[in-house]
Amino acid sequence: MIWVSWRQHRSQAIACLGLLAALAVYAIVMGTSMRSAFGQDRLVACLAHSQGTGCPAAIRAFTGRFGSAVNVAFWSVLLALPGLIGVIVGGPLIARELEYGTWRLAWSQTVPRARWLTVKLGLVIGGLVVLGAAMTALITWYRAPMDRLTGRFLPNVYDFEGLVLTAYILCAFAFAVLAGLLLRRSIAAMVAAFIPWLALRLVVEFQLRPRFQAPLTFRQFCSRNGPCYGGYGLGTIPPSTGHIGDWVLGPGAGLPANQFGNTYLYQPADRFWTFQSIEAGLFVLLTAAALGLTIWLLHRRAA
Repeated sequence: MIWVSWRQHRSQAIACLGLLAALAVYAIVMGTSMRSAFGQDRLVACLAHSQGTGCPAAIRAFTGRFGSAVNVAFWSVLLALPGLIGVIVGGPLIARELEYGTWRLAWSQTVPRARWLTVKLGLVIGGLVVLGAAMTALITWYRAPMDRLTGRFLPNVYDFEGLVLTAYILCAFAFAVLAGLLLRRSIAAMVAAFIPWLALRLVVEFQLRPRFQAPLTFRQFCSRNGPCYGGYGLGTIPPSTGHIGDWVLGPGAGLPANQFGNTYLYQPADRFWTFQSIEAGLFVLLTAAALGLTIWLLHRRAA
């Protein structure tokens, strides 16, 4: 079973290794450049002494130089990549056997079809977990200098660091495996799985994620003709609560009539891992549900 599974999925494994190698080259080139500039601009010492408030010019120069390249690369290439990896690997897993009729040989052996699927799922999921963890480690290392200025709660950072990247891949994979069993066509299964996966990703990111925990309120008071106190901005991110990495959601309730200033709803930066755990857990549960349903259906139905 192990040898047969490797023979069936080795081209996908080689493609994933090639993708990982390409990502590593890009990460090393860009990451090394950012680290060099970060040290030359003396941002390390500046951030250590002032938490970013004393060196806005240096911060703007650094983010202006690297911010667009980093963010465009992530949004244009990596946003859909976890889903594409998952559906490309998962779509043919069962659908190919049904599409080409090889199920007659694969499922007529001494190994029951449910066990056949369970072994294949275990091997492929193990490989996807390793791939997701490796991609996460590369991206986290690569973005480390920028993360020190913006935090890790920004959408184009949060989605690729921590636990969620691997969970996204597994969820898309599970959807594609289930679709392959139901549709019996590899390409159709990939499309049918990717669309709901992407819709789910967007709903979670923009509707559910801000509500994983009740946001806090930050008040910025201003005198009638003077400066405002209580917060600062870095110029490239929304008005900050005073801590780099806080996720500002938007304006909060207004101040009393006799006070001047602004209020903001925000998620503190130290909730990053809590949010990651909640979101990754949601996608892992969906993964388990889809794969459990697939095993049950395969066990019960005739091919």
